[in-house]
Amino acid sequence: MRTSHAAKIFLFILLVLSLDACREYDSPNVNSNRANVSNTNNSNTEIVPQDNVEELGKIIKLNVLPEEAVYIETNLNTKNSEPRVPASNEKRLFAVMRFSPENAAQIVAQAQKHKPAEPSDVDAEAWFPAELIAQSQLTGDEYLKGAAYAADDFLQMPYSKGKLTRINNTDYFILELTTF
Repeated sequence: MRTSHAAKIFLFILLVLSLDACREYDSPNVNSNRANVSNTNNSNTEIVPQDNVEELGKIIKLNVLPEEAVYIETNLNTKNSEPRVPASNEKRLFAVMRFSPENAAQIVAQAQKHKPAEPSDVDAEAWFPAELIAQSQLTGDEYLKGAAYAADDFLQMPYSKGKLTRINNTDYFILELTTF
């Protein structure tokens, strides 16, 4: 009987310690290098998405102007899968652009010259256009499915790498560019 009581006490203490450890892990100050598109420079400053197509055209090459665009530019690594600590001059641009059907076809034709399309999934972000958020919710997995291409036609210094994903059944493109 005593061993059962001691085991219950031990489990209770273990449970309390586990819950306390979880609480500390979820603290906003723990692991501040965790990537988050809405944080920059390891602070809690929220990045507000921009929607000025002319300003976007100053940051990247836009041979064809989108009908609408929303984008964010950060100085952080925004993917948890990248284990290294980013240098302070590393940037990432994440843009959602909608083109006319004719221009979308032209962009795909040009992008295929650099690299054939590959299936791709993109995490739907809260700041994406409502149509894309709704599409991601229909699949139930919060991802947008599309075809990924090289983003060579959009690259402009300081950006040197990237990918362009056309979201299936839409004229929306997700552009992801990095300086590293």
